[in-house]
Amino acid sequence: MNKSLLQHIVVLYAIALLSGCSTAPKIKSVETSSIEFNTQNTAVDSTTYKLIAPYKKEMDKIMNQVLVVADTALTKDLPEGSLGDFVADAVLKKANDVYKPADQVPASICLLNNGGLRAQLPKGNITRGNAFELMPFENAIVILTLSGEKTKQLFQSLVEFNGAPFAGATVTSKAKKITELTIAGQPFDVTKNYKIVTSDYLAGGGDKYDFFKDPVKIDTLNYKLRDAIIDYMIEQNKKGNTLKSKKDGRIKYQ
Repeated sequence: MNKSLLQHIVVLYAIALLSGCSTAPKIKSVETSSIEFNTQNTAVDSTTYKLIAPYKKEMDKIMNQVLVVADTALTKDLPEGSLGDFVADAVLKKANDVYKPADQVPASICLLNNGGLRAQLPKGNITRGNAFELMPFENAIVILTLSGEKTKQLFQSLVEFNGAPFAGATVTSKAKKITELTIAGQPFDVTKNYKIVTSDYLAGGGDKYDFFKDPVKIDTLNYKLRDAIIDYMIEQNKKGNTLKSKKDGRIKYQ
């Protein structure tokens, strides 16, 4: 088993134990470390191995499941990368599939962070394990309704800090100032509110995303980012499609 997946499972188990005690103090910070198990250099405890072998076999079966095939490797980059474009597009699509707002207005934009993409995707078979390595966190999808001014601040921050994974918009800047902005194919209107898909971590101001503070409205979906990515991969595979993500110039510097 990949050591990052093992770490992920251990962390999940610890969280489950802690959350089961309602009277326990709240966790203020978490520190994690990795312990690499190398069977080539470590003696195998036969009793322990026999105990975990059935579970490892089942886990490997799940994690080795091929979800989709990628025509090329998807890589991280700034101000734009094929991996960031793919993830933002996928999350925006699947979030709107499950989002049922009273006003029937879907989200227009998805904004994530490059640091949240923890592994790149290879050319060829993409497995469930690859998806867990890409997005090992348990972050839920949140849809924020922002004022036009806040939305403008969001994109101004993007161009100032050399981009981030986003979908549903195109932005052009000169000397780190926005010169053109379109959202859902329409020119930006500062008098309108816009709905942005993001993670609960970023919605709370994580990674210095201060423009998300004081939104007009917050809708938290019972839907994890990782699950949205996996569901999108499965959906594309069922349609007979391969992953063909490439940079499309959604952010430009003049």
